[in-house]
Amino acid sequence: MTPVCEPMTETMAPRSKGISVRVQLALAGCACAGAAAFIFAVDPNHHAVYPQCVLYHATGIYCAGCGATRALHALFHGRILEALHDNALFMITLPLLLYVLGGQAVRAWQKNAWPTFAVDETRLVRRTIGILLVMLVFMILRNLPGWPFVWLKPLTN
Repeated sequence: MTPVCEPMTETMAPRSKGISVRVQLALAGCACAGAAAFIFAVDPNHHAVYPQCVLYHATGIYCAGCGATRALHALFHGRILEALHDNALFMITLPLLLYVLGGQAVRAWQKNAWPTFAVDETRLVRRTIGILLVMLVFMILRNLPGWPFVWLKPLTN
């Protein structure tokens, strides 16, 4: 029989000794704001301070994440079509990611405790495989020659 993680009765983890959840969230928010300010100010197309994709530099193949930093920079400057061109998958999933993480952060802030989750291993594996398949299909499509696939390649300056 497979063990199943059961949620706690209050669905929130007990408070631990150390830094409170609200302080952790505030520090994470400051770190995210600092990273966003850096990406806004420093153009990835003109500065080599950002990490480079190992797969692209070794093979010339764009991975599913190539262009995400450039897309975020373009989005911060209001250039939505350019951001979509740099990494359409990232731009499509960004609102969902912000919604889910933002909701969890708000709940954690309100209760001053991290939520606990019941983990169903089968659903977790299925979702992980689904996400990886979407990423693989996107990666394959953005590396195909010709129109409309060239539109999925990141812009380079």
